[in-house]
Amino acid sequence: MSQTIALLNGRVINPETSFDQVTNVLIKDGKIAEIGSPLKSAVSQDCNIIYCTDKLVCPGLIDVHVHFRTPGQEYKENLASGSLAALMGGFTSVVCMANTNPVIDNPEILHQVLCRAESGSFIDIYQVSSASLGLKGEELVDLEAMQQNGAIAISDDGKGIQNPDLLLEVMDWCQFHALPLLLHCEDSRFSPYDRRSEIHQASLILKLAEEFSLPVHLQHVSCKETVQLVSEAKNRKVLVTCEAAPHHFSLTNTDFKKIGANAKMNPPLRSETDRQAVISGLKDGTIDIIATDHAPHTNEEKSVSIKQAPFGVIGLETAVPVTFTTLQNHLSSAEIIAKLTLAPAKLLGFAQKGRLQVGLPADLVVIDPKKTKYVEKFQSKSVNCPWVGKRLKSWPVMTIHNGNIVMKDGSILV
Repeated sequence: MSQTIALLNGRVINPETSFDQVTNVLIKDGKIAEIGSPLKSAVSQDCNIIYCTDKLVCPGLIDVHVHFRTPGQEYKENLASGSLAALMGGFTSVVCMANTNPVIDNPEILHQVLCRAESGSFIDIYQVSSASLGLKGEELVDLEAMQQNGAIAISDDGKGIQNPDLLLEVMDWCQFHALPLLLHCEDSRFSPYDRRSEIHQASLILKLAEEFSLPVHLQHVSCKETVQLVSEAKNRKVLVTCEAAPHHFSLTNTDFKKIGANAKMNPPLRSETDRQAVISGLKDGTIDIIATDHAPHTNEEKSVSIKQAPFGVIGLETAVPVTFTTLQNHLSSAEIIAKLTLAPAKLLGFAQKGRLQVGLPADLVVIDPKKTKYVEKFQSKSVNCPWVGKRLKSWPVMTIHNGNIVMKDGSILV
């Protein structure tokens, strides 16, 4: 049963309306009942009164790019552990990629995952369908059936679609059926460490999007040239959005050399010039969304040689402090929150998420910009995090999902 909660004297941010002021929020029956100071409604005796002085009160965060390893690799992460990691990080909604084992490329597997998500998670979990059968880039899945069975987007994430004809076909289908297409930019003719891999594939995608007026979304942009390509495309009114991961705007290939396998991801960490370009892209609006690309792996998998270790790092639980610590001198708090809430909601067509509005479901996060702590423990099953042992500032201290407090002061309450 949902609680009646009064969040008092917090800095309330609603990115949709540019509302940003110190005020109160009343939550009742799982919804936002009132925003204002003083509250017009009488606060009942059974109301949970929480003072949020000097804290940010924001919409629940939305991550459009996570890997919860279900089905097939639940020893790394599962829907329950992944959702707990999300709650700890202030995320109330996540979108899972399809590169599981087996690949989510048919309605039966999709249905099984969504049923497990509904019964065994603590947040709203949404599922992407792969674009091609087995992620092989050769034959399209039955996209219509996948949409009808609950897939909210299409992506072969982890592999770029190399065949231009197939890529154009899926782009055209997604536009006609109003389903977002999330594209991993990797030209398989090059190593992922060769920047041409990302740049060439991004260039191809943008050319097709422009020529045929088709919308696309580019995942985990990491190169200066890619940021420039997207910026120029947007100036030409190409229908493109893109995302960046916290590791790509906070770390460089120098950090990779120091940290090792727990800083190995695809695309890889780039140069300081690239890092600064990603920050500039976030600042000027070229890059719309911040998404973690949360990718758990076990210690055993990451403990082999750098060459053999799998790509991927976890990021849900550290996204907020890493983002605020890195971007606080470049973007306002409201701008950062918008890239974690409203922009993802718009991409996915979530009309009732990413906003603080009376009558909407009460998904919120409270962030303490002054809270500092070391990165040590995780709710995730895996610990492949490049910030282990680092002292970070600006942490979520409360997560509210559907009107219930599910994380408070670092403790899970579900």
